[in-house]
Amino acid sequence: MDPLQKDDIPYGDAWDDEATVARWTDAADRTRPWRLQLRDRIVERIAALPQGTRVLDLGAGPGLLAEHVLSRCPNVETYTLLDFSKPMMARSRARLAAYPAASFVLTSFKSAAWTSRAGGPFDCVVSMQAVHELRHKQHALPLYEQIRGVLAVPGLVLICDHTPIDDTARSAALYMTTDEQVDTLTRAGFTNVQVDLTRDTLVLYVAGRQ
Repeated sequence: MDPLQKDDIPYGDAWDDEATVARWTDAADRTRPWRLQLRDRIVERIAALPQGTRVLDLGAGPGLLAEHVLSRCPNVETYTLLDFSKPMMARSRARLAAYPAASFVLTSFKSAAWTSRAGGPFDCVVSMQAVHELRHKQHALPLYEQIRGVLAVPGLVLICDHTPIDDTARSAALYMTTDEQVDTLTRAGFTNVQVDLTRDTLVLYVAGRQ
């Protein structure tokens, strides 16, 4: 697990523990069945990109989104999955063994060196239900600036994450409101920042680099 900084919210799950990852993977779509609708929308966005598209998936987890994209988007030439959890990465490798476009980077997007590890440039950077693992929204702007730096021009960014799930200080620190997400993506230099789809507390944002 990554070390926490001042004001960061402690991790709610032990992502380096195989049993925890297994439970989360099994329950993810059962507890939030609307995740499938968001994955479908991400597929629509990526499928509309040109042949030879290069995708980076930040906080790729067990590869659920990657499988959804690679099974439906023949235009994707490379799909790089980045995650800091060894159990998550092992599940991704097993799930995506039939997809030669998939490659795997075991590192954290909280580390300063993740951009050099990931490579690029990428035509699309996507992240689903992972940005809050920064453990405080104060770290989102530097991350989005790094994402912009690995995007090709033109490039597409697709960020799906929770809005605050309750009125506690913990929730407000972890999750950005819709306005905060739009503002942070805009300050990071992205253009045409929009809310693309909302399901329960999960919101998909789309933006570009021109």
